[in-house]
Amino acid sequence: MPYLTESDAMMNAIDHFSHFPILWLDTEVADYNSKTPRLSLIQILADSTDLTGERVTILDVLDRPALTNYFITKIMLVDRIEKVFHNASYDCKFLGGKSQVKKITCTLELAKKVPYYIAPLPNYQLKTVVELGYT
Repeated sequence: MPYLTESDAMMNAIDHFSHFPILWLDTEVADYNSKTPRLSLIQILADSTDLTGERVTILDVLDRPALTNYFITKIMLVDRIEKVFHNASYDCKFLGGKSQVKKITCTLELAKKVPYYIAPLPNYQLKTVVELGYT
């Protein structure tokens, strides 16, 4: 699992991922309980068959707005790339705003649409949805 901290390596990774038709994305946020939460990490996966997380690339973008903006421009605003999140409305707050981001799929929203009698989920956490095979 590559953990990238150098600007050039992160820009190269963003360029690499910009060629994939679908990306599975997640963010981690520093100071999330404060009035000024800050985007800390962007996690990117281009291979949905990777159930181990070995192929996830992590970009450490804490206090690096230029890199975050590069990611937004090269990935988030591109409508030919489908972006899959588990809680898109939260993640997209830090990645360009949900109204600006193109082609989003939110597994949380999808899970909530499945009737309880079909999929009796005890909660909508990503771990639960994955364990029951609904992703």
